[in-house]
Amino acid sequence: LMAVLTSNYVRAQERTLSVSEALELCYANNKKIKQYYERVQQKVYKDKAAKGNFLPTLNVLGGYTYLSENIEVNTSQISTSLDELGGKYGAAFVTAYGEQIGLSGVSAESAYGTLVNVLGQFPSYPNMVIDNQQFTTAAVTATQPLFTGGKIIAAKRYAKAELQSADIELKQIKNEIANELIERYLNVVLLKQVVHTRQEVYNGMLKHKEQVERAIQLEILPKHVLLRAQVAVADTQKDLNNDLNKEELATMALRTTMNLPDSIQFKTIDSIAYQDLYLDFEKLLATAYAKQPVLNLIAQKEEMAKQALALERAKFMPNIAAFGSYNIFREDLTIIPPKFIVGVQAQINIFNGFKDIQNLKASKHLEKEIINAKDYALQQIHLLVQSNYITARNQEKLYNSLTATVALAKENLRINTRRFEEGLGKSIDVIDASILYKKSKIEQLAALNEYYLAIAKLYTSIGEPEKIIPFINK
Repeated sequence: LMAVLTSNYVRAQERTLSVSEALELCYANNKKIKQYYERVQQKVYKDKAAKGNFLPTLNVLGGYTYLSENIEVNTSQISTSLDELGGKYGAAFVTAYGEQIGLSGVSAESAYGTLVNVLGQFPSYPNMVIDNQQFTTAAVTATQPLFTGGKIIAAKRYAKAELQSADIELKQIKNEIANELIERYLNVVLLKQVVHTRQEVYNGMLKHKEQVERAIQLEILPKHVLLRAQVAVADTQKDLNNDLNKEELATMALRTTMNLPDSIQFKTIDSIAYQDLYLDFEKLLATAYAKQPVLNLIAQKEEMAKQALALERAKFMPNIAAFGSYNIFREDLTIIPPKFIVGVQAQINIFNGFKDIQNLKASKHLEKEIINAKDYALQQIHLLVQSNYITARNQEKLYNSLTATVALAKENLRINTRRFEEGLGKSIDVIDASILYKKSKIEQLAALNEYYLAIAKLYTSIGEPEKIIPFINK
């Protein structure tokens, strides 16, 4: 749509945008919407990452180690064990070959005691040196969680709730931006109509001033009457210039919402006609309870609080995981490990300063907080829908009541202008009639604008801001 509109702008200096086209441009270009869209994408990948907790982790470990000196075994700390080991081997040798070496009458227990006693009188053994100052290590390890007390499931559900919350926040922002665009679009249209009315009155005042000038030249009216007409023209021109400036500022605000560059020229429709919209308060309220992003967001927060509580409860359960490893350069190691190691490991915390208990209690209070927040949000949404509904109805009544006033003021202006032109009326009557017509007409336009603004806010409050667009386009 942006490409098509841009090409149209190139062919035509200025193009009329309907509110639906303006909204499409806003959805495509608005920076805040893009910001929340990127947040949704973050949560999409966070949700995918949470799925990985169900799968095993596989790591490759590798390294190189250099020792400044060879490793030595301190035999003085294991001399007793070495003596006992020598005694056992000696006793076994005597038992097996005693007759051949002339020790046939010596028992194994006697040989063992004698050997241990004799070895214990020897000096300390020299330290055993392991001749290996550098070696490489490499292994492949795998870990598969078997039971975590529900942590992995709760974390996955929490991530999903975060993703859904991000989606709802994006919808909420789009609703807010849509409402902002509709309000600014309606404001531009209102000011265009106000400017048209003021231009109409200004042209009438200029014509009246010319008539007064001719009447003075013909000495039909005194000169001081011209001063009143000049003042009326000046006041009307001042009001016209002020509203022209307001219209320019309103257009700038609308451009900002759509994020259009200044090089692209556009204009809105010239006017919006009154339409009697059927509004059923009960249906509107039911729609708000079903589609209002705030309530949907609270529902996801409620789910997140539930999963947070599950995570805290899981801390009181054991963690069980299967593990395995495969050693690659095991022959280069000082102590040669086996090729494969597999097993199951369980871990449970016994005491950590009561932190888990306190966090569990905090999670329970978080659940209660969200329940209260939901009840409060329901009350506020009911109030918001009701207030916008009443405002829309009041502005509708005001607009309809001003219809007769505007018609009467317009007819009064026509009559007084005709009477003045025929020499039967006064200039001041024409000026007063013009001011009255201008005032009533602008009040009616403002009421119509407030009527549509209230309906736009009403549809936004129920989560359907775009519902008003067909009526504005008509």
